[in-house]
Amino acid sequence: MQKFEQFGVKVPEILLLDKTRADLEKWAVIACDQFTSNKDYWEDVKKITEGHPSTLNLILPECYLKEIVLENTISSINKNMDDYLKSGIFKKLPEGFVLVERETPHTESRQGLLIAVDLEKYDYSEKSDSLIRPTEKTVVDRLPPRIKIRENASLDLPHILFLIDDDGGSIVEYFYSKRDGLGKLYDFKLMKNGGKIRGWHINKKDDFEYLEKALEKLAKKNRTLFTVGDGNHSLAAAKEVWNIIKKKPGIPADHPARYALVEVVNINSNGLSFHPIHRVVFDVDSAKMLSAFEKEAGCKITKINRSDVKTPEQANKIIFAFGNNYGEITLKDEANILAAEKLQVFLDKYLAGSNAEIDYIHGEEDLMQLCEKESNIGFLLPAISKKTFFSRITEKGVYPRKTFSIGEAIEKRYYLEAREI
Repeated sequence: MQKFEQFGVKVPEILLLDKTRADLEKWAVIACDQFTSNKDYWEDVKKITEGHPSTLNLILPECYLKEIVLENTISSINKNMDDYLKSGIFKKLPEGFVLVERETPHTESRQGLLIAVDLEKYDYSEKSDSLIRPTEKTVVDRLPPRIKIRENASLDLPHILFLIDDDGGSIVEYFYSKRDGLGKLYDFKLMKNGGKIRGWHINKKDDFEYLEKALEKLAKKNRTLFTVGDGNHSLAAAKEVWNIIKKKPGIPADHPARYALVEVVNINSNGLSFHPIHRVVFDVDSAKMLSAFEKEAGCKITKINRSDVKTPEQANKIIFAFGNNYGEITLKDEANILAAEKLQVFLDKYLAGSNAEIDYIHGEEDLMQLCEKESNIGFLLPAISKKTFFSRITEKGVYPRKTFSIGEAIEKRYYLEAREI
C-alpha cells in the first residue's frame, strides 16, 4: 500500500464502542464548535449522557470556553480518554476504512469515507500548495485549547470533513454502491435531531488496490486532491502537536500522532449542501455600526419587512436584523470579492479594541433569536458556489474565515469512531 502514502493516506485501525458495553446513541455527540451561543443545547446533552460513556466527556464544547478553568478541564478530558481505553469499552477493528452514510432532517443521504491522513502532507498557511489544503484562513488564536487537548490525548476523535472533486463518483459513491457486500458496523439514531448514521467496514485487499488506483487518477486530474471542508482548526492543532512530537528523541517516523482521522466527502454529492456562516455582533450601537459599514463599503441599504428576512441568494447581498429593524445591503459588484470577505474586513477593523463580541451562526432561526435585542445585530450572508469552489482555492487561495458551512448546524459530524494515538 505504498501508493496510499504518496496521497497522504494511511489505512487506520479504528476503535469502535462495543455495543454490548455501552449505548451508541449516548456515545455520539456533535462537533464541539457547534451551538456556541446556545448553551441550552449542550446542557441538554449533559442530561442525556449523564452516567453513560460518551464522547461529551472527551471534548470541550466551545460554548464553555469563557467559564471554565482550562487546565483542569483538559486534564479531565485526557484522563477520561485513558480511563475509557482501560475500561475495555472499545473494540479495535482490523486495518481498514469506514464507509459512512448520514441521514439528516435536511438530506436523505450523505456518504463519506473515513480515512487517516498524513499531517506531513498538510500545510494550513494561506498560500498553501500542499496535497491537503485548507479552505479558510486559520485563526491562530483558536488553536491553543485544541492543541492542549491533543498534546496529551490518547484518542483521536474526528469531526473533520475533507472534500474531493470527484465528478465521476469513483471513490465514495463507488464503495456506497458495494455496501451490501461490506460488513455493517453500526446503524442507529443520533441524539438531538441529528438524524441517523450507518457505517460499513472496508478491509479487503481488492478494495485497497481499487482505492489506490482511484486516488491516483483523481490526483492526475485535479491540481488539488483534498481540501479541508470542516474542522480546519482541529486539523491545524493536530499538525502543531505533531510538529512538537516529531522533534523529540527516538520518535519513529510513523508515530500515530503523525496521522489524523477525517471523513472524505465528494463535493459533487447531492447530499452535500453549502451554507453561509452568518455573523452576530453583541453589545454594540447597531444603527451606528450599520451606518459606518454603509459609509466604508459604499453600499446601498434598503429597509425590508420581517417576513422578507432570509438568507440572500445574490452574491452581493447581505440581510441585517436588530430589534425590529430589518434591511437589505447591496454591495458594489466587485470581481472576486465575497460578501463575507467585505463584511469581515470591516468588522475586524470596527470592533478592534472594543468590548463587543462576535459569533458565527449557522442557522437563520438561531440568528434571529439572538438579534431580538437592538444591541445585537445579525448579518445573513449568501452561500458560495460549489462549482467554483476548488478552482478558486487553487487559483486564489483560502476563503476568508467562516465563509461557508457544510450543511446546517445539526448536520455536522458527530464524534463516533476513534483511533489510538
